[in-house]
Parts: sequence; structure tokens; C-alpha cells
Amino acid sequence: MKKTVFSILVVILFAVFVQEKIVEQDIRKAIVSYNNNPTFTKETITEKDFNGAAITIFTAVWCGYCKGAKQLLDEKGIAYFEVDVEEYNISKRKLKEIGIEDFFVPQIFVDGVPIGGFSDLKKIFGSDMPVPKVS
Repeated sequence: MKKTVFSILVVILFAVFVQEKIVEQDIRKAIVSYNNNPTFTKETITEKDFNGAAITIFTAVWCGYCKGAKQLLDEKGIAYFEVDVEEYNISKRKLKEIGIEDFFVPQIFVDGVPIGGFSDLKKIFGSDMPVPKVS
């Protein structure tokens, strides 16, 4: 029993270590994509483009806009992969490597296409959701 628990812990720790190293080495590998040739851009994306797409959100725990983006996607029943920029120690330089010039969160990617932040997401879905408070 102890051996099994220990083995499981080793596997979990290794997975976390590998994930952190991937993010350290190339932040682009943290952006999930199911479709390598999306037919939309930030300017042309619609709500329908979210169906079956891989969504990646760069967030921070202190960010109300991040909380709002996640709530909006949850309300729409859209699954997403979240990357906490502080947990993974993602620097402004690393974000610039993937085309994020301004260091603000959330940064939302749909099948690898950067679509912006919470206000951009609200426009796409026609939502007037206010920015939630973070407790």
C-alpha cells in the first residue's frame, strides 16, 4: 500500500515538474490547440468558433477580469485550460514571445489564436457581465 501511494506521488510530482519545465522552455507549448488551421482571426471570431475549440486562458488569482472570463465561459458551458502566470512564473518577456505585447491578464487563446481579454470575450458573446470582485 505504501509503495503504491509513493509511486503515485512520484508520478504526480514528475508530471508537475515536466509541465513547469515546458512552460519555462517554450510558453507556446502551454497554449492548447485542436485545430492547427483555424478559419477565424481575433477580428472575425464568433461565438460558434468556440464549439469544439481548445481554449487557453492566462490568468492570475488576484484578477477580477480573469474571474469574469472564466465565469462567462463556464456559463456558456465552454471548457478551458487555465495557466496561472504567477504559479508558473511566466515573465513579460515570455509572453512577448507569443505575441502578447501588453502584460495584462486574462489573455485568451482559441485554438492558438489570441483573442484578447475579458472585454473582448464579452463582445464576442454579447455579454454585459460586470467585472467580478475577487475575495
